[in-house]
Amino acid sequence: MDTIVKTTARIMFPFILMYGIYITLHGHLTPGGGFPGGVIIATGFALLIIAHKESRVEHTFRQISFIDAKSIAGFGILLLIMFGIFFRLNIIQVEKSLGILGGLTLPSNIFGTIMVATTLVIIVYSIIKE
Repeated sequence: MDTIVKTTARIMFPFILMYGIYITLHGHLTPGGGFPGGVIIATGFALLIIAHKESRVEHTFRQISFIDAKSIAGFGILLLIMFGIFFRLNIIQVEKSLGILGGLTLPSNIFGTIMVATTLVIIVYSIIKE
């Protein structure tokens, strides 16, 4: 690949990552949330995967670590769902007191972002590897 493409990918990656995190963390107040934030973050990783050679990508990104992160995020979503089922009468009070902070929406956005981003990165990585 061209040096300009590699340099541009390295320069743009932190900004794409920061924008995806912003969309995720403000998803309860503005349009956005877990899915759009995860797609934006995965786009940054896909840019790095496509711009650099496969050997460097394999050295930097390990598919197993992405699968582990996805599993932990899935377990977190499961815990939030179980919390919602068992304590649904108290959730209304929690949402009112933590309204501006997102209540339970913010953690579900964060876990959703991790799920979407890791899944898409694994898909792009698998396509590039074949």
